[in-house]
Amino acid sequence: MADIVTERAGSVLRIQLNRPTKRNAMTSAMYVALAGIFNEAANDENTRVILWHGAGDSFCAGNDIEDFLKNPPGPGESPQAGLMNAFVNFDKPLVVAVQGAAIGGGTTMLTHCDFIYAAESAKFQMPF
Repeated sequence: MADIVTERAGSVLRIQLNRPTKRNAMTSAMYVALAGIFNEAANDENTRVILWHGAGDSFCAGNDIEDFLKNPPGPGESPQAGLMNAFVNFDKPLVVAVQGAAIGGGTTMLTHCDFIYAAESAKFQMPF
């Protein structure tokens, strides 16, 4: 099962974080893949808007701590910084649906989005 699922419907690109058993916690590979998806969509004239959400009962629990400890940031650009750069360079509407937990990076990523729709179950938490 892919950790990130994309689907196109006309000019809308839907992105789903797809690790519901881990509350969609982000691995280094997911940061890299998500940055690539955003960079590609930024240059795709057929993509007019992105709809982003998480699978299961959480949007995103931030970093996957186990993966983060195995792959600590080293010299050069970190996977997280690569995604932040992709957000900064993305000039199309980015709509996010948040349900359940949005923790740490799962909350801070939202500051780069244009529209955030929070379900009644949404809980935003900063552990730092």
